Amino acid sequence: MKRRTLSSGRRRPSLTFCAFLVVLLAPFSGRTETKPPIKLAVFDFELDDFSTGGPIAGESAVETAMLRRVTALARDRLAQSGLFEIVDGSASVNELVRMHWLRKCNGCEADIARDLGADMSFLAFFRKVSVMEQYLEFRIRDARTGMLMNVSQTDLRGETDESWSRAIIWLIRYRLVEPELARRNREPSR
Repeated sequence: MKRRTLSSGRRRPSLTFCAFLVVLLAPFSGRTETKPPIKLAVFDFELDDFSTGGPIAGESAVETAMLRRVTALARDRLAQSGLFEIVDGSASVNELVRMHWLRKCNGCEADIARDLGADMSFLAFFRKVSVMEQYLEFRIRDARTGMLMNVSQTDLRGETDESWSRAIIWLIRYRLVEPELARRNREPSR
């Protein structure tokens, strides 16, 4: 097959070459670079059980497995957003992390996140009033100052993988990722 040539006899640049030039020259086109991802220490999800007999019985094996799955889901969704570089909060040797007691330590997760090299901490927990009535809350703190940057919560019905997964996906999307992307788009170019 014969290639078309320009009137001067030269070949036309291929589409691949043009795309390469666009990518190569994009940094010089006056557009600002995207912000680097925030290092976010995501701690294992916790269960705050206020149901009848719950505090005495403790966390069941089924609940522990569900907490592990929803923690993995949250880390995955946060990483997929492109806003965050995930730091595994469970890597800490702090006793409160191991005991899943961060929700009661009055902001100590920020210090632990800083020790792990993160910019911010992400702590989430399910508050169980009954099998049918539960709440999910997450808190994000600045690791340097301990200041709360975001507190979001939602209620849910039923203690199932589906209800817990939907709750965290919804909260991450509508209370964290989309508002942050909108804020970044409103910021003036530098």
